[in-house]
Amino acid sequence: MPFQEAVIAGADFTARVAPSGKYAFTLELEGRPRLRTGRVGCATFSELSALPKSFRRHASSDGLSASVESRSVIPFGCEYEVRREIELWDGCGTLTVDVAAVNHGAVGDLSLGEVSFPGPWTQLEFLLWGETEFRSVALTGEEQEFHHSPEIPVMIRLSDGAGCVVEFAVGSDLWRHRAGFRTPGAAGEFTLAGNAEEVRFTRQILRYEPETEPEKRPWRFSNLIAWRSGRDADAEPAGERVDLAAAKLPDSGCRVPVKGGGVAGLPCLASPAGRKFIRNLVRRASGSLVLTGAAPELCLDAAHLGRAGRGELEHFDLEDYFAFYLWGNHQLAGRGDSFTMLPAPECRFAGSAAVKNLGRAPRTLLPAEE
Repeated sequence: MPFQEAVIAGADFTARVAPSGKYAFTLELEGRPRLRTGRVGCATFSELSALPKSFRRHASSDGLSASVESRSVIPFGCEYEVRREIELWDGCGTLTVDVAAVNHGAVGDLSLGEVSFPGPWTQLEFLLWGETEFRSVALTGEEQEFHHSPEIPVMIRLSDGAGCVVEFAVGSDLWRHRAGFRTPGAAGEFTLAGNAEEVRFTRQILRYEPETEPEKRPWRFSNLIAWRSGRDADAEPAGERVDLAAAKLPDSGCRVPVKGGGVAGLPCLASPAGRKFIRNLVRRASGSLVLTGAAPELCLDAAHLGRAGRGELEHFDLEDYFAFYLWGNHQLAGRGDSFTMLPAPECRFAGSAAVKNLGRAPRTLLPAEE
């Protein structure tokens, strides 16, 4: 029996996860596709030719989140295994893909596939690694190439001018997305192009030079998505307030900022000390909890990722904010409480859909259709 499409739906969205076909994931807002992710490419082979092996939908018992796990195999070359986990909740989600070569082979040239944003849109914004501010482009009907280089946009934001916003960002593993800068004999290439009707983001993580032998290793990549439908009305969250900026963490738990981005001394939630602080905070909460001073940012301290010997590794702890927001609400929902986060004034992502959504208690998802 073939695997069937899985659907995850909430108050303002419907997401479709497909076991095969052109698109792995589609996000619909108000009945219209707004974000789609394509299939990976390994060496000269595409996941479009892959054979689905497993495909399962899961839902949390409290109704706050749901996920889909899939596994497929590209039956050519040395064979390649592609695993996905897509987890969604109210207004946000994480998309994770694992790629590995089978039979002692190597993945080789690696593409994560195209991300498309069907419009209409009025504005495109994107932040490049190493830059301090988002670039902003007013979209028209004219086809344009907005970015084409080995450098990856850390976050992409599309707005329709009527309140609908969709964001796509790298996860905590930003350093893997930039593997082309540290892989001898290889380079990455990222392109943003399109117009008001559709914007496309292509992600060639690695392309090896002809005489270079690819490293034999598996790969994992995480991406973050967030959206707002235009009908969102945020109320001031209730609960005990704790200021993250005032947390007394050791130096090992503080951010090592990228030049021109972020503030030194603030906690990095990817660090063991930052994680311990949040876990203890939620576990001790006697009611709803509001974390103020939230400031997701880019950081360079490799020790935060358990790789101290590497010195510096680029990461984006917005993924950790997502994880703790969801975990905290799972912990508190059983007694009718919530865990929300409000941004610090200096947070340059404070106006993003992702951070705005962290400031409200999550709504439950719709029951799965039988």
